[in-house]
Amino acid sequence: MIERGQKTLKPDGCNRILAKKFSVPIGLFIFLILWSTFIKEIEGTSLPAATDRRIAILNLAVELEKVATVLAEDTFQYFKTRGGLIAEREQAILFKAEAFAASCRLFIRLTEERTGYFSAQYLRTNLFQAFVYLSRSFYELEKEMHGSGVMPYALADCRRLLDRIDREFSSWPAEDNLAYLHQKYVKGANQTVYMIERLGPGLYVRHAFKNLESLYRYNYNLKRGKDPWKYLVVVSEAVLSSLPEGEMIELNFEGCLVMELGSGTNRPVYLIEKGKKRPLTTPQVLQRLGGWLRVMEIPAEVLQSYPVGEPIN
Repeated sequence: MIERGQKTLKPDGCNRILAKKFSVPIGLFIFLILWSTFIKEIEGTSLPAATDRRIAILNLAVELEKVATVLAEDTFQYFKTRGGLIAEREQAILFKAEAFAASCRLFIRLTEERTGYFSAQYLRTNLFQAFVYLSRSFYELEKEMHGSGVMPYALADCRRLLDRIDREFSSWPAEDNLAYLHQKYVKGANQTVYMIERLGPGLYVRHAFKNLESLYRYNYNLKRGKDPWKYLVVVSEAVLSSLPEGEMIELNFEGCLVMELGSGTNRPVYLIEKGKKRPLTTPQVLQRLGGWLRVMEIPAEVLQSYPVGEPIN
């Protein structure tokens, strides 16, 4: 309510005052919202998540560099005081220890970098690739030390820190982030399905499944249930082909209770035995062999690949 004697403003005058007072902050606010949305789209992840991952990785890298520096210095002092003369094999260890410490320092610089090296959409990709190079430097040092029978505690500490950095990458979803792809399935251009396996920090291989049966059996082995396709991720052919190929996965349902995958009623249950599917004749037989909790649902084409054997009474 406007009291008597109080001055009033015309609507257009009020609008001009509001415009003068709020136009800049509101415009800036809208710009920040639009910019934040744009960054989220091109990065494929939220800004807070990316920032959290980066900070965590940086903190671990700083700790790793300290341990690596101590490792290099302690190793030098150990060889220096052991016999006076540093042998050729020992020199190789010293150079690789210094190279690893230097790699840690470079990794820290790259993690801190805000311009140039990282563009927004390649932040995670380039940072993980830098981690792969860092891991290779460690593996070279580890191999040289093990070959000489030198295994200081600091070496194990370095591996543990590298493992922790790798785990940070694993929670940063993306098709080009190998740490995130551990034990997930990918399909190649030739329709072959692979499982990505982590062998160590920054070290990953792809395993081809021999057939559909191997894929389903492996998925059950991991206690993931009857649908392996839930764990299928899209990966570019370039990323997939960059991985070394490991041993082929070849599995079957020998010794397992199985039934056809589906939702129909009265589906028969079989025991796979000696390469044949033996139908169970009664619920009592099923209970005797372990009950419904042991029954695995498999695709019709896999079930049909087994010839029918003698019924189990």
